[in-house]
Order: sequence, then C-alpha cells, then structure tokens
Amino acid sequence: MGKYMSTLLIIFGTLLSSIITIFSIYFIMPFPGSQKAETIHIAYAIHQAYWYVLLPLLGFAIYGYARLYLEHASWLRKVVLAIPFLIIGAIMYMADRVMSADAMFLQPRSIVHVAVSDPILDSSMIVIGTEINGESKAYPMNVVGYHHQIRDSIGGVPVMITYCTVCRTGRIWDPIINGKNETFRLVGMDHFNAMFEDASTGSWWRQANGEAITGKSKGTFLKEYPVFQKTLKEWKRRFPKSLVMLPDPAFNDQYAGLSGYDKGSVQSSLVGTQQQSWKEKSWVIGVKVGETTKAYDWIATRAKHIILDKVNGEPILISIQSDNATFNVWSRRVDSIVINPTAMGNDQLYDAGTQTLWDKTGRCIDGFLLGRRLSHIPAYQEFWHSWRTFNPLTLTYGSPR
Repeated sequence: MGKYMSTLLIIFGTLLSSIITIFSIYFIMPFPGSQKAETIHIAYAIHQAYWYVLLPLLGFAIYGYARLYLEHASWLRKVVLAIPFLIIGAIMYMADRVMSADAMFLQPRSIVHVAVSDPILDSSMIVIGTEINGESKAYPMNVVGYHHQIRDSIGGVPVMITYCTVCRTGRIWDPIINGKNETFRLVGMDHFNAMFEDASTGSWWRQANGEAITGKSKGTFLKEYPVFQKTLKEWKRRFPKSLVMLPDPAFNDQYAGLSGYDKGSVQSSLVGTQQQSWKEKSWVIGVKVGETTKAYDWIATRAKHIILDKVNGEPILISIQSDNATFNVWSRRVDSIVINPTAMGNDQLYDAGTQTLWDKTGRCIDGFLLGRRLSHIPAYQEFWHSWRTFNPLTLTYGSPR
C-alpha cells in the first residue's frame, strides 16, 4: 500500500466518521432546517446503525495511520495527518457530551416537596400538576421545563411529569409499559417536540402525545393523566392540601436561564412567546373531546374572559382567569342540565337559567346545585405551531390569520 493510499484511508475514514456523527444529532436537535421535514426514520436509522458504521470507518483511518509508520513517512506528514483524528475526536465529544439532549438537560438530583401553604413558595409562579387517588402535587413550570422530565409518584402510582419549552407542552404520563416501570432518557426532538427513549426497546416517544413514533413500540401510546396549569395561588385554592416540588438548588443557574418563561416574557426565537394571535409562537388553548380537537386563541379568549362552545357535541366552557395564567376548560353539563353562565367579578360565574353561582374552581357555591363541581375537559396551553402540528385536523375558534 502506497503512502497516498494511507492518506486516502485516513481522510476517508475520519471525514465519513465526522459526517455520520454530525447527522446523528442534526436531525434530532434544533438546527436550521432539521425540524421541519419528516426525517425521524432517517434519524432513528442513523442512531441504530451509528456504532456499526462508525467503528469500521475509524478502523480504516487508524489502519491508514499505522501504515505511515511502516512506510517510514516523515514526522511532518504524521503530525499533519493526526489532525483529522483530533477533529473527529472533538466532534464526537461535542455530540456525546455537550450537544446531546440528555447531557444538556439533566435530571434532578433530589426531589423535595413542601406543603402548598409553605411561605417559601412564590404564589405567582405558574405550576403544572395533577391529582391521583386523592393526592395532588404541583411542579413549577420553569423547573420541569429545564429538566424536561421529572419522575415521581402521586397517589401511590409512578408518574412522569414532562414539559417541552419549545412547544409549551406540559403532559403527565404513566411510565408503566407492559407491567414495567420504564426508564426514559431525553434523546432529542422531532418537529420541535421533545422525544424520550425507553431503556427496554430503544423506541422513541413523543412528549406531546405520548406516542412511540419509531422503534419496536411504534404505535403504542402512554396512558395520560389529567394535567392542570395554574398560578400557585390558584392551585392552592383548588388543591389546598397539595404538595409542591421545590427547585433543585444544584440547577439554580439553569433555572435562571428560563426566568420569565412561564409568564411568556423570555426573549428567544426558540422558546419565546409572540404576543399576537395565531402566530407560530402564539399561545392557544387546545381542547380534546373524544377524537375531536379544537384550538382557542389565548388573546381572544382572555378578552372575552369566558367562551361557551360545543366540541364533538359536548357543551364546554373555556375560562382564563384575571391572573392571565390560570385557565380552565369544563363541561357545562351537570347531570341532565346544561348551564350557560356569564362572567361575574372575582372570576365567578353565574347561570341565570338555574340561578346558580360558581366559583373560580368550578364549584357551585350558591343555588340548588350547591357543592357540585364542573367536570374537567382535557385541555392544554400550547404554542400554535405545536398544536397544529400534532393535531393536524384541529378545528379553530375563529379563523387563524
């Protein structure tokens, strides 16, 4: 083998190794153009074949470099041809240790809860959470937003609290798959939505809808728990015995980078909010009733305070409270009665037909339905681009401009 063939092997091996390493993260991270095409199957194929392709390529390059010594190449030539190895080493380090999703967004080292009434808590912060088997827990949006997933238990069952800041999607999933409490890692994103990889099958799961979109579990869906988003003040009103997760002090610097995200004041092309209606980064309230979905512009809904509508035949009420953060979507059906309330002061609702008064938690506080509570309808605050992407048949209240 001539010295030129040795050089060719080095360049060929290291160049192709660099290309496949770059593509291994390009399709699953927010690089220009990477998130708008249907490339998830290409990304997964590269992910699965990565080491099977990379090791032979590096082997060619190493073999070529070893031949330089057998050919008694000059020291200058050896030094120059060592540079491609340094480059591929740097690229591999960046891809695996710096730019990979699970290296950028770490899991909490400790999870500590306090009572919702604890004075250490900021009552204006926005939290997401749920209630299971009579126990409720809340998690600061900005905290879950950094970690992307927090593993916990509520009401004696394991839960996976998730949030994608690029889509503004908060979801709570049951991590049990085939009877096993599955382990997930953040692997990247697809169409700007966070993806998790399960440890058992290596399948990739979409955060926004809990669907396995590629791998052995493709087509499977995680069980979802209802998720509520409120200011802590309103969370306490609805769940007075709740627990609240404290931020992990080991990640204070990372949380600071999302300061203001929950209120929509972060200035960022990736996670920032557009303060207009029906823009890519505008907020919508996405509602699901059966197989039907419908989006309501946040700004228009806030201006009306409440909207009465029907989705898939179900009479519903959409309400944004005066704090411009807490929202509720309830069924207007109480047994065989359908109420048609109007907004009152202090975020209360009054239904003239039944002469009943309802508080901001959906509980009747005056009238013959005293003590009854309106039923929750699955609904989410989300960026319009995300809701439209993952609910392509969605209806809209009003026409997007």
